[in-house]
Amino acid sequence: MKLRLAAALIATAVLSGAPRVAAAPPKATPVRRPASRRPPPKPVKPAAAAPSAPTGFKARLGIASASRAIKSAEVAERVRGFERLGAVGTAAATELLAKSLEPGGAAKGFEDRLTVVRALARFASEPGPRQALARAMASATSGRADDAGETLVRDTAALALARSGHKDALEILGKALRQEGPIAASAARAVVAHPPRSLEPLVSARGAPTRTLVDALEALGDQRAFTTLRSWVKHGSSDLKGRAALALTRLGDFETVELARLWLSKHKKDTPLVVAATHILVVARAPEAGRALAALLENPDAAEAALELLPTARTPELLPVLEKRLAKADASSAPSLLGVIGRIGTPAAIALLEKQLKAPRHASAAAYALGTCPGDDARDALGRALLAPGTRRQAARASVIREALLGDRVPDLDATLRTLIVSGDAADRAAGAWGIASRDPSLARTLLGRADPVVVRAAARAVRDPRTGVVAAERLATEKDPLTQTALAVSLAHESSASHVPTAVVLGLVESGGGAAAVAAKALAARDAEAERPQIERFAKSGDPLIRAHIALGLADSREPSAVGLMREMYRFEQDADVRHAVVTALSARRDRSRLETLKLAADLDGDERVRSAARLALAGVRLAALPHGRATLWLTLTESGGSERHPPQARIGTQSGVALPVVADPDGHVLVTGLPEGPLSLRLAADALERQAGAR
Repeated sequence: MKLRLAAALIATAVLSGAPRVAAAPPKATPVRRPASRRPPPKPVKPAAAAPSAPTGFKARLGIASASRAIKSAEVAERVRGFERLGAVGTAAATELLAKSLEPGGAAKGFEDRLTVVRALARFASEPGPRQALARAMASATSGRADDAGETLVRDTAALALARSGHKDALEILGKALRQEGPIAASAARAVVAHPPRSLEPLVSARGAPTRTLVDALEALGDQRAFTTLRSWVKHGSSDLKGRAALALTRLGDFETVELARLWLSKHKKDTPLVVAATHILVVARAPEAGRALAALLENPDAAEAALELLPTARTPELLPVLEKRLAKADASSAPSLLGVIGRIGTPAAIALLEKQLKAPRHASAAAYALGTCPGDDARDALGRALLAPGTRRQAARASVIREALLGDRVPDLDATLRTLIVSGDAADRAAGAWGIASRDPSLARTLLGRADPVVVRAAARAVRDPRTGVVAAERLATEKDPLTQTALAVSLAHESSASHVPTAVVLGLVESGGGAAAVAAKALAARDAEAERPQIERFAKSGDPLIRAHIALGLADSREPSAVGLMREMYRFEQDADVRHAVVTALSARRDRSRLETLKLAADLDGDERVRSAARLALAGVRLAALPHGRATLWLTLTESGGSERHPPQARIGTQSGVALPVVADPDGHVLVTGLPEGPLSLRLAADALERQAGAR
């Protein structure tokens, strides 16, 4: 079944003054999740000297054995040989490792190269290993630059150089930052992950400064970069001047505001400078920011850049141009425009949203904007819309969102939801059921027992507390309708309710490949035992990274000590960052000492910032939650290409923590969820079992 996303509004909403973290867990089992933003970088000490290596006969024997192994035709044998050389760690061993990365060397494939780079990381302060790591950074781009495996090799080599803190290693990274492309991007990620004690090797390297270098200095947040950035504002190209000035602004130097005003008045035809100047005014919240952004929206050469700035702007001067663009907007761009109008929040903005609520093309996005906009005007607009048959359903959904986010109850909402759930229109019943279930867990449990599948599927999206999860799981255990099964499978996200579903049902959901497959894989892995292990190991090697990630998340609850070894193997050569993050999250829940090796590797040398942050938290003793409760909301519309309405589409909602929640859209294609963890949300449409079965016939 081919689906397209007609309109998507994904928003993280936090009440004023509330921190952007999930609700505090019980003290008995502290559960946290990594922050969505990296903490301010702290200078790190240079890496300690490489540990003393074995000498004499034992070292020679180890090298001889490893030398034979790295010439093997078997990947696993070569990898063991490279690891043994790293463990020996003598000059002769590291020389063999370094030579293996040369053209025609023993390191043939991705697994070989990654193993060698990780082995050399301990010795990055030594000249030979350091140059080998530099070669690994460069040669990783000889194939496809976007290849995930080569990116991982390149990132690991760069991180090893940065972690060493050695002046020569930093100079290598500084030279890499003077070019654009994947090598520079890896170098930037590395120096931000392991901030240098001195910026001199980075800023004094030969070559022209680049935007990547500017971005790295900004991300470091080091005010010692001010002098360098100011010099580039004076002498760089238009693009570099603008980027450096913007970096200074974000670092707290607001002298750039006057410069931005000068650029807007004297360089109106220099698009990079105009875009940068407008951006500076928006960041600084200057009085003329709204007018500058409105003018940028009217500039055909800069309109795309202006649209990227809109979410950060809330000035009334934007309303006329936003209304003009809205008249020509398609289903994909309208939600962002209406969201900006909602954030402006003036009476005129609310009036415009209320007008768009009556237009079928923009009704959903306008309703969501009203639901998330604070103030009496927005609440009153929703109250009026609840009383009109044409806008009642969307207004009811928006009012539930409003109550969940802002604690602001819209009058007549209770009566409207009761009217909707008994309607002859299936979409009305779904909206009413979801609203009632979201507001009252006890009523949600009652609705999950209804015979009407439309009501049950909608109520399932409100499953959040353990008692409601158990009710959903008990129905899932005997449910025969595939779509309703998918909706009820949200109960499998938590072990307390997943245990009420027979393993045969769980395995069937994984095998089906539908919207519930991922969360069912998590539930299956949590039951890790001798009988289940073969299936778990099979799915751990699935071609679908989402399935692999959920197998890892489920292994956190395994009672088998060998589960840590399985997760270590899953992490070892995993190219997908989400899967590696899932492994780290699962390992944070374990107390086996054997987990530490993988966590330390991830904390130091993983190319993904989120994985590194999670690993560092895990090493500090923090247990990361697989699915913490939060205050984020989601409202989107799914429509089937061709307009078919045989059955509503199903999808997986990916959360920042890694768990993908299965959902089934309402009959009118809408999917609404509250109580999600804060952070980015993703959508993955599912080709459900019904469609595949129909195709097979």
